[in-house]
Amino acid sequence: MIIADKMFFPELVDVYEGTGTFDALIDYTAKKLAELGFIETTYQEALKEREKEYPTGLQTPSFAVAIPHTDPSHIKKPFIYILKLGESVTFGQMGTTDEFVNARYAFFLGFNKGEDQLQLLQNLMAMFMDQDIMRQLEEESSESEILKIVTQFFKTESEK
Repeated sequence: MIIADKMFFPELVDVYEGTGTFDALIDYTAKKLAELGFIETTYQEALKEREKEYPTGLQTPSFAVAIPHTDPSHIKKPFIYILKLGESVTFGQMGTTDEFVNARYAFFLGFNKGEDQLQLLQNLMAMFMDQDIMRQLEEESSESEILKIVTQFFKTESEK
């Protein structure tokens, strides 16, 4: 089964119009994921702590994104939660401790075992480098269309 079939859910795509702060975004995300049964109660704090040590912001050729994630022990069911950010949110730049990006999208990743992680990250990186796909995501405001763009990309990648 390909990743798109088991980690993407229509209820986990949002156009987030909350404040542009990191903490507010994490709190919003954790609340929704908890309500839907995807995470353990430890997720929210673990995610914030991991971001401090291992930032996940990434400047792509099109715009900045973030791929926050934490250890599998905080995950009940695997997921990818896609949030288009109405107001950019500052994340630490991946691989640094003192550089930052203003993310326009956040892809929250929930793994409950490591086997899919490498394929998922490879597919995400390929998508981030595809300027046509990223332009489509930047222009899109419909949650169902955002999901369609991303899942179609993942399905195409898995067929290569």
